[in-house]
This record gives sequence, C-alpha cells and structure tokens, in this order.
Amino acid sequence: MMQLETSRLILREFQQEDYRELAPILADPQVMQFATMGTLLVRQTQARVESFMTSYNKFGYGKWATIFKENGKLVGYCGIVKEQIDDREEIEIGYRFDKSIWGKGFATEAGLAAIEYGFDRFKFPYILGCVEPENIRSIKVLENLGMRYKSKTVLKGVNMDIYRLDNSKK
Repeated sequence: MMQLETSRLILREFQQEDYRELAPILADPQVMQFATMGTLLVRQTQARVESFMTSYNKFGYGKWATIFKENGKLVGYCGIVKEQIDDREEIEIGYRFDKSIWGKGFATEAGLAAIEYGFDRFKFPYILGCVEPENIRSIKVLENLGMRYKSKTVLKGVNMDIYRLDNSKK
C-alpha cells in the first residue's frame, strides 16, 4: 500500500471506511464551493472513495487520504488523477481539505509530496492543475507548488484556468 509522509501529514491510499471521516468535509458548502459536482451526500462520498480505490488498482495512483500526523485525523485528500482536458488524457493534481486547516500550508505540503511521487515513480513529463479563475486560494496553492498559468479551458461545463509544472528530473 502506497504511503507518503511529510513533516505534518501522511498521504495513504483510501480504505473503504474512510468515507465516514471524508463525508462531512465533502458536505461542507464552503469546502465544495468550487467543486463542479457541488456538495456530496454520504453515499456519493462512498462512491468517490471507491473510485479512488479503483484508480490505485488501475493506474497505481489516485487521490489519497490525507491524515494529520498530530492526531491521526483525516483532513481531506490530495493526489494525481487522469482527467480529460481539451480532448486529451492528462495528469492532474487534485486536493480538497477541511476548512479548519486552510491557510496553514497543508495543501502545498501534500501537493508537493504528490507531485514528487508522480514525477519520481511514474516519470510524468508534467502535471496540470485546473482551477476556476475565482478560486484565489487554490491558485495560490498551485503557484506555491511551482505551477504556472498555461491556458484556459472548459472542464465539465465550467470555465477553468490550466496551470502546469514540468518534470525537471526526466
């Protein structure tokens, strides 16, 4: 089972029962403000966790449960996934965290670990980040990850900006 550690976080593969801790996070309107699917019901969160687990089996990566080391609490997810962007299959970073930890560098910390893993383990030539232009917090995270604005697109009917980070180790 894949597991990454940072100074404050553990990123690991989701397990079925993790939906219980993730559900309140994905049901929060503030957390899900910029999610194309809106807030999620418990059963929808269960389905998301199952889709993450399917991704591990199919590709070897996906969105990972992000655990706060200090107390073992699941605080969200971060990881890399395949996404159809402009008629191409691309590798994208995605993250969503409980608002109680916003503004403390956790998204950047988890994102850096996920990107490094993707570049080292899978030799991705680059990783993209898609964000709504109004989502200033997430844009800041992408920039902190070293990503730079690349272009505009429409993803799932929503106008998005695409950010990109090239793998300098390839």
